Amino acid sequence: MSENAIGYLYNRVGFHGRHVPHGWRASFSTIMNEVAERSARDSRQRILAGLDAKVIDLMLAHVPANAVESAYNRAAFMDRRIEIAQNWADLLCEGLAEPANLLEGNRR
Repeated sequence: MSENAIGYLYNRVGFHGRHVPHGWRASFSTIMNEVAERSARDSRQRILAGLDAKVIDLMLAHVPANAVESAYNRAAFMDRRIEIAQNWADLLCEGLAEPANLLEGNRR
């Protein structure tokens, strides 16, 4: 898939000027940061929510503003990234038919 595929799709279905692919990045960051903050009930969990914010930025390929941190901290946080990505996928798929059910019925 090219980097412009979603933008072309939006244009073809009439969303030109109303929605852009970059909006998904903003939505992901906003929603997942709010989920992390809402789940924080005590000070320890608020610290973890702050760490999630850094992981979310990492998932969006944002470069840390602090050059020293950027140079020295090369942690990938892959386990947490997988969990956050799965939470995002679950939110997007909530209420949708199970994939196996899509195979039932008539097809062209």
